[in-house]
Amino acid sequence: MKVHKWSIPQRLLWAYGYNLVPPIARDRMGPINAVLEGAYREPGLAAFAWEGRLINGDDITHILVVSDRPEQDLEVNHLLEAELNRLHAPFTITRALAIGGDSGSGRLPEPLGNA
Repeated sequence: MKVHKWSIPQRLLWAYGYNLVPPIARDRMGPINAVLEGAYREPGLAAFAWEGRLINGDDITHILVVSDRPEQDLEVNHLLEAELNRLHAPFTITRALAIGGDSGSGRLPEPLGNA
């Protein structure tokens, strides 16, 4: 009996973060959560993966983004940044880092984002 070994193709994923300094109080983060939860419904996002998670502790506020694209100038990024600006929340964005998958060349490609 011949056994077939199936492998699931892995796609390259990218991670980057929004660092909010000083931290934002949890009770002010409702609009940010709404943007993050509604991101998958944004037009144009259906063609690729984009997920953002809020990490909000007493002394930190971060938004972790995982996507299959390194670009950080997508419409959802603009919506998120507009909401952060509306809340007067100073932030920085980290550089996109490859976190998994295979680029096919044996090496990780350089991010194309604006980090």
